[in-house]
Amino acid sequence: MDGLLNYHQATDAQIWDDFLLGSQPAYSFMYEKYARMLYNYGYKIAQNRQLTEDCLQDLFLTILETRERLGHTDSIKFYLMRSLRREIVRKLNAQHRFADNAEHDVDFKVEFLYEPTWLDSQISKERSEAVLRELNQLPARQKEALFLKFFDNLSYEEIAGIMGIETTSAYKVIYKGIAALQKRMPVDLLSVILL
Repeated sequence: MDGLLNYHQATDAQIWDDFLLGSQPAYSFMYEKYARMLYNYGYKIAQNRQLTEDCLQDLFLTILETRERLGHTDSIKFYLMRSLRREIVRKLNAQHRFADNAEHDVDFKVEFLYEPTWLDSQISKERSEAVLRELNQLPARQKEALFLKFFDNLSYEEIAGIMGIETTSAYKVIYKGIAALQKRMPVDLLSVILL
C-alpha cells in the first residue's frame, strides 16, 4: 500500500506487514494513529512526562531498528501498548533499583490529558471528577484493567497480555474493580464507565 490515506482502510495485519517490509508510510501511519493514545496510557503508569516521552520514543525507534526480527500481529494497538508498558516498568525498576535496591511497584493513575474526553461530554464536570476520584481509589491493577477494558475497549485476552497476567485473572481483576465501584458509586455514574 502507498500513502497514509490508504492505511485508513487497511487492517492492522496489512499495516504491520507493510511496516515489516520497510514501508515508511506504514510506520508514519502507526505513529500518527497511536502515539497520543500510547502517551496517555504510558503516563498513567509512569506518572512522569519525561520518562513517558522517552519510553515512547524508544519504542518507536526500537521497532524501526528491529523490524526484520519482529513477528506478525493482528493488533498493532495491543502490541504497542504491551511493549510500552514493559519499557516503562523496566525503566522504573531500573531507576528504583539504583535508588535503594528494591523492586518498584507500578501505580496507575487515571487522569485525562490534552483535551476534554468522552466522559466530559457524558456528564458534568463535577460528576466527571467524582468518577475519576472513585476510580483512583482502586488498587493499581484494577484501575489499569478497567481503563484498558472500558476506555481503550480491549478484550480480556489483550488486557491479560498487556498486564502480563492470565486471562482468567483479567476477568477477576475487572470484576473486583466493578464490584468495588458499585459499593461506592451511584448506579448512574457507574453506568457511564461501563457503557
